Amino acid sequence: MRDLLTGYEVNEATWFYLSSLLITAVFFRFGRIWSLRNVDVLLLLSLAPGLLLVDPEQLGVVLVEQPDRYHFLQTLGTTWLFGGAGLVLVRLLCDPLFKRRPLIEPNLAAQGLVFLAVSAFAFLMAKVVVEPPSSAAQTAVTQGEKMLRRQDLPQTAGGATSTAAGAAATAVVEVVAPPRGAWKDRSRIRELAARIIPMIAHLAVVVGLYLVGRMHFGDRRQGVAMATLYLLVPCTSYAVGEVEHVLPAAFCIWAFVCVRRPLVAGSLMGAACGSLVLLPVFLALLPLWFVFYERKRGMLFVLALVVVGGALQVGVLALTSPDVPEFSGRLQRAVQTVVNEFAGETIAEGNDSNGGVWNETNLAYRIPVIVVFVVLLGGLTIWPRRKTLEHLISHTAALVVATQFWYSHQGGVYVLWYLPLLLLVVFRPRLASVAVRGSGDPGAGWYEPIGSHVPVGTGLGRGATRLRN
Repeated sequence: MRDLLTGYEVNEATWFYLSSLLITAVFFRFGRIWSLRNVDVLLLLSLAPGLLLVDPEQLGVVLVEQPDRYHFLQTLGTTWLFGGAGLVLVRLLCDPLFKRRPLIEPNLAAQGLVFLAVSAFAFLMAKVVVEPPSSAAQTAVTQGEKMLRRQDLPQTAGGATSTAAGAAATAVVEVVAPPRGAWKDRSRIRELAARIIPMIAHLAVVVGLYLVGRMHFGDRRQGVAMATLYLLVPCTSYAVGEVEHVLPAAFCIWAFVCVRRPLVAGSLMGAACGSLVLLPVFLALLPLWFVFYERKRGMLFVLALVVVGGALQVGVLALTSPDVPEFSGRLQRAVQTVVNEFAGETIAEGNDSNGGVWNETNLAYRIPVIVVFVVLLGGLTIWPRRKTLEHLISHTAALVVATQFWYSHQGGVYVLWYLPLLLLVVFRPRLASVAVRGSGDPGAGWYEPIGSHVPVGTGLGRGATRLRN
C-alpha cells in the first residue's frame, strides 16, 4: 500500500488489531454479552494469531537469523491452529442443537455495511496489486499459458482447476492488453494474470455470500453482513493472494447459491475438487449432499460432480501431453499423487516454510484421526435421515474443518476453505425445512424475531415472520 499512499504501511500484526476492533464494533452484541453471536465472533478472531505464528517471517523472525525462535513460533502457530479448528468443529457439530435462531442485526446500518464492504474489498485488492503474486498464482498462470498453446507440461502441481483459471486469466489479459508497448513482455502479462485470479475468486466469494443471504436466508442485509465480515477477518487478508486457498471456497459457496439445482451445484463442487490433490477433501462431501438431495436428484448431483471434476483433470492433462502414452503416464502419476498425499508420504516434503503438525516421525498418529473422521462422516451423513438446508450448511462446514486435522500437510492453514461456510452457519436464521424435492419445495427465509420464544419450523408459529425473496 505504500506505493499507493505515501507513508502508509500496515503489517499483518497491526491489521489483526485494527480489524479485530472494527469487527467487534460492528458485529459484537454489547447488549447480550452471552449470546451465540459473540462466541462466533471470538472464534473467528481466534484463528488469526495462529496464521501469524505459523509463518514467523510475518512477525519479522527470519529462519537464518533466529532458527530456534522461528521453529518455536511455527510450532506454537500450528498448535494454535489445530486448537482453534477444534473449537470451530465443536461449534459446528453443536449447531443443530440451537433451535432458537433470533435475527441479530449488525451494529451498523445497511448503507454503512455496504460502504465498509466496498472499502475493505478495495484495500484487499490493492494489497493483491502491490505485493508480488503468490507462487501458486504464478504456477497457475504458467501452466495455463502452456495449456492454451498446447505445449508440453511436465507436471500440474497446482491442480486442474487453478490451471484452467490461469488459462482463462491469461486469455483475458491477452485480449484486453494493448498490442504494443510494454505489454509485449510476456512476464508482464503473466504477472497481471496472476493478480486477476485471486481478485476474481474473492469477488465470487463476496457475491456468493450476498446471494445466499438474499435467496436462501431471505434477508439482503444478512448477506451484506456476511460479505463484510469475510473481508474484514484477518485470515482473508493473510491469504488474499493464495489461489489454492480461495478458489475451492468460491466454487463451494456458489454450490450453495445454486443448491436448488443439483446439476449446477454438482458441477460447481466438481470444479472445487478438480485438483486431484484436493479430491479427497471435497469428495468427502459427496455422501452428505447425495443424502440431502435423495435418489434421482442425488444421482444428478453425483453425476455432475464426477463428470466436471474428471473432465477438468483429464482435459488439462490431454491438452498438455504430446501423445497418448505420455497422457496415460501422467494420469497414472496424478492418481499416485493422491495416494501419496493420503498416505502422508508428501507431508514431510511440504514442511519447509509453513510446516504442519504432521511429519515423518508422527505419521502413525494420523491413522486414529482418519478413523475418527470416517466415523464423523458416516454419522453426519446418516443423521438426521431427512436433511434440511440447515443441516447441509453446518455439516458441510464441519467436514471441511475436520479434513484440516488429517489431510493438509500444512497443518490447518487452509482457513479460507471453510471460512465462508462458517459465516453461513453464523448468520443463518431459523430456516424452514428445505429438502429440495422439486417444484413444490418450501421456500427458505423463515426466521425467529428477537424476543420471540416460539420456535419456527416447517410452518409459521405465533409471532413468526416470513421474509420474501
